[in-house]
Amino acid sequence: MIDEQLGRQIAIEHNLKITGILGILIEAKRQGFIPLVKPILDDLINIAQFWVNPSLYNRILSIVRES
Repeated sequence: MIDEQLGRQIAIEHNLKITGILGILIEAKRQGFIPLVKPILDDLINIAQFWVNPSLYNRILSIVRES
């Protein structure tokens, strides 16, 4: 798992499936590995300074039914 442009480009060149951190959080909740996405997403934004567009933030929470 990496979330940077060069790594994504190389993965595409090798026909690998690409999933970023947000996709991994969604899948982790779907599979029952985590109970909630929002607290993790909020920590990524507030502590790790991971930038998420506000509309994407709301969309992610809607997908995992936490909005």
